[in-house]
Amino acid sequence: MKLNKLAQTISLICVAGTAFAQSVPSDPPKPAPKTEKIEVTGSSIKRVSDEGALPIQVITRAEIEQTGLSSVDQIVDMLSANVASNTNQITNNAVFGSDGDKTLGGANFANLRGLGPTGTLVLLNGRRVSTHGMSGGSVDLNAIPMDAIERIEVLKDGASAIYGTDAIGGVLNFITNKSYEGAAVRMNYSRPSASDAGSRTRFSATGGVGKLDKDGWNLLASLTIDDNKILRGPDRPWATGYQPDRGLTPDTTSSMHANIIASAGTALGTTGTVVGTTDTTRYTNLNLLAIQGRCQDIPGQVPLAPNITTWDLFGYTQANSRYRCARDYGRNFMLTAPQEAVNALLRGTINLSGTDRLALEVVTSRVTNRGEYSPVQISSSTNSVMNLRPDSPYYLNMQTLVGAAQFNPTLPIAYRVNMVNDLGLRIRENETTNLRVQSMLDGVIGKYDYSIGLGYGNSKSSATLINGFPNTKKWVDLLASGRYNPFILPGQTQTADVIAAFEAMQMRGKIYDGKTDVVQADATISGSLGQFMAGDVLFAAGLNARKEGYEFSGATGFNCVDSASAATLANNNNATLTFGCPGNSSSPKLSRDIKAVFGELVVTPFKSFEVTLQVRHDDYEKIGGTTNPKVALRWQPLKDLLIRASANTGFRAPTVQQTQQGVVESQLTGQFRDPVLCADINNPTNASQCARLSTPFRSGGNANLQPETSKQASVGFVFSPAKNLQVFTDYWQVELEDRIRALSVSEMISNYSLFSGNFVRDPATGIVQYIQAGFVNAAGSKTKGIDFGANYQVSALGGRISTSLSGTKMLSHKEQILQTAPFVEFVGKWSNTTIYLPWRLNGSVSYRTGPWNVTLSGIYRDSYEDQNRGPTAQGGANYTTNQPFTRKISAYSTFNLFGTYTGIKGLTVTGGVINLFDKDPPFTWHNVDSAAGAGWDPRVADPRGRTYSLSLTYKF
Repeated sequence: MKLNKLAQTISLICVAGTAFAQSVPSDPPKPAPKTEKIEVTGSSIKRVSDEGALPIQVITRAEIEQTGLSSVDQIVDMLSANVASNTNQITNNAVFGSDGDKTLGGANFANLRGLGPTGTLVLLNGRRVSTHGMSGGSVDLNAIPMDAIERIEVLKDGASAIYGTDAIGGVLNFITNKSYEGAAVRMNYSRPSASDAGSRTRFSATGGVGKLDKDGWNLLASLTIDDNKILRGPDRPWATGYQPDRGLTPDTTSSMHANIIASAGTALGTTGTVVGTTDTTRYTNLNLLAIQGRCQDIPGQVPLAPNITTWDLFGYTQANSRYRCARDYGRNFMLTAPQEAVNALLRGTINLSGTDRLALEVVTSRVTNRGEYSPVQISSSTNSVMNLRPDSPYYLNMQTLVGAAQFNPTLPIAYRVNMVNDLGLRIRENETTNLRVQSMLDGVIGKYDYSIGLGYGNSKSSATLINGFPNTKKWVDLLASGRYNPFILPGQTQTADVIAAFEAMQMRGKIYDGKTDVVQADATISGSLGQFMAGDVLFAAGLNARKEGYEFSGATGFNCVDSASAATLANNNNATLTFGCPGNSSSPKLSRDIKAVFGELVVTPFKSFEVTLQVRHDDYEKIGGTTNPKVALRWQPLKDLLIRASANTGFRAPTVQQTQQGVVESQLTGQFRDPVLCADINNPTNASQCARLSTPFRSGGNANLQPETSKQASVGFVFSPAKNLQVFTDYWQVELEDRIRALSVSEMISNYSLFSGNFVRDPATGIVQYIQAGFVNAAGSKTKGIDFGANYQVSALGGRISTSLSGTKMLSHKEQILQTAPFVEFVGKWSNTTIYLPWRLNGSVSYRTGPWNVTLSGIYRDSYEDQNRGPTAQGGANYTTNQPFTRKISAYSTFNLFGTYTGIKGLTVTGGVINLFDKDPPFTWHNVDSAAGAGWDPRVADPRGRTYSLSLTYKF
């Protein structure tokens, strides 16, 4: 059945067949222009563009506009070689806003081959861009000036022998216009059909003066302004973490109408109470609305009773869950974040002579992104002064209300409450500014081409607390005063003085900022060494030096805590105590120097057979040197058949942040079941460790990290069996050793036998004091797959029809956490980090006649196994003993229809529909605590639904 569905989608895409294949031009043939040598991504030798042997995918400006894509991250996501990870729009879905999420700040990253964002090298005009100001490891795609891009070259092969670190998974080279004469303005607006939530507006202007070939100079300027509106979970009915009929419920114990909890010295004591006269169960949690069957009378609140079967291994039982409400906190995920961005480019070029050209390019951007995260929650028992006293007007005597016989109304009530209606969502605003200044001198000396570059770039990021982070002391004082009503009923509100008190305790202001910078210089010379055997011997040699810097200032003026205990208040400055904010880590100014020398040689042993040899040596301060070679073969036995192959080694050096960032302590979201003290949930050694809340974990830099190393190979062909028809296939494989990974706590819990040493326990009690997470050199990974595609053009129906298909079949991705652990297969299986889909397909068909062009494009994302929730299966999450433990997530396919009209001089009108058939994302039951998305997965699907788009461009 799966193959039938895949075949049906392929046939639809082929009939409909992405513009993003290795493309044949969509326009009718034109007279050939003067042959020009250019430098192609993956090589330092300037050559005629069709001579190379590397698997390069070229995406032109026209192709981008025809498919209706409006941002760089959308374009990258459309690449079949880009694997969904936990960093793209998932960043904006990080509902908890934990310390692990803080450094992303709404950034978008590429992830070719699924080897991680740090394994994809992002270039702008062939040179490096400064990495994101907080993450410190990858280039934020928001920093790329989208409307100044002329084309994108995607090298789907390792390139450490040319570019050094980061190029293991491949290279994205964004190439801007080199010159421009005239002026153009463009406006674009897209809006989901359901409402304007999630709408996007863009304005851009480009202008240029001077003709390089006539005047000898050109000045180009470009400005782009973006405004993306927020799309929230409540805007889509399928975005909810409460779907008990499908096996999905929220793993939480707090609600807006507080749950009364068992605690020594309180009304419920430690043994609970019966409810009514016929039920002998001693209930350790009570909620008046749950007993009355009215949990959902308060918006966002749901019954917890389904958790008794859905999450029974998490400690949910009849006694503690039947009469308890919960909050559907996954409903608060932002589906798309609100974002404002300004990008500007200024480029001046001057011809120094007939062959020498000097250019200076300045690119700058500012991106402001707002994140909304789950509100704070608290158990009053963590500080007994917060328990509700019997003399409070809000005290609930459950003995008289519901017949709770053992409820002692003379003692205070301990409760657990969610503060969404009191403090609101936690909201944090992130701002990132980027600057890149690059000078370039290119020309010819004698018979050799040369290129010299000198550049500087930086990225500065900051985060500001906007709402939902209370001063811990003021919060405790309010709850201890008895003025706060934890048992708010539907339609009720807190008193005016309590509302004012909540506003007064809000902690606001800039909490941290980070900066990365890079100073780089490079020089390359290339040309021909003369005739040898069957052709010219081409060469390139070069030098590269750069200095990378990173600094991070955390929690300035804020002391972030996740505890409101008496000890916390006694041992800290109460004026700065801030509950629920992410982390207190900081790093001083860190830097390192990198120097490299590289060379390239192309020889032709016999006609139609070409060998490319590349080698590069890098020397990293504090890490050492590494040498990486590459060999590529190109054989054209027939005019219409090209066979290519390559083999290379690669490396990725750990970032400064990964090695030297300070240690930070955060708290786990959800509940922690101790693998030792609660190995048997029915007979635990310590029952309090079966559903522990706010378990500490530590993360930060690891000074002992070593570089990743890789071995890669590929082989493929390009075949044109008929006029205007081209097909290609490339098999590739990558083996990584000492892979740098950030170990997640859930990963260590699921593999406790391997990581027991990371669980630091109290010697006396055996209780976990904290869990040591963070960056490690994992044993390795093995990845292999097949890239394929086809495109065809034909003159018919009075115009030109162009079809294309590109795809990636992921054959295998296996990871080994430690040398002593087995390799585990990830293709086709849910993961809390990266999802490796078996098939990713993109296709399009375009029809052009006169001033009209119509394009129908489509994508296919394969089905995969949902999160394994079983107690013993490999990779099982240990959630439940109730079948089923596994299920299949449906495949996802959508179609876009766009049309363009150019019949009015200077004006281009493009309009269309994204997700033509309004396809909802496929359902997934994964635990909201484990990965982003409630009932869906943002790594696979677009949450906007059917979306209308209109673009107007006018050229003067």
